[in-house]
Amino acid sequence: MGAPAKRDRRQRKPGFGRAAHALLSALGILLMIWGIGAPLVALTGTETLGRITHVRRQLGDRNELIPNRYAFAITYEFRLPDGALRTGTTQRIGDYFSPGRLGVGSPVTIRHAPFAPSLSVIDWGPGALIENILAAAIGAALVRLQLKG
Repeated sequence: MGAPAKRDRRQRKPGFGRAAHALLSALGILLMIWGIGAPLVALTGTETLGRITHVRRQLGDRNELIPNRYAFAITYEFRLPDGALRTGTTQRIGDYFSPGRLGVGSPVTIRHAPFAPSLSVIDWGPGALIENILAAAIGAALVRLQLKG
């Protein structure tokens, strides 16, 4: 009698592949929505004035090629035309003195989607456009790979 056959450990449960495809597809769709949505809000959203309510430096030095760069979490608030108060958050990368212009109480220009005021951006510029295009492209690639496979 021979030894019992070894079970192939590489076999996966049938549902794992479907779950992985669904997860990657959902991630791709979210990246596309964010990559396309943020520029649309910045270009076509309703403009209003708001103010910075909180600035916090996160973690320590980012350990990049350029030294002394930090991530800052910034919270802001703004009023809608009906008087309702909304808040939003964003992140900025910079050196120790970067948040000086975005200090607590500083006025900022905010653009928000009229149909969903929680979708808002502050001081959106061309640098952010590159980030959004990359996110949308990566999301589209993920979805395409899942549809082909």
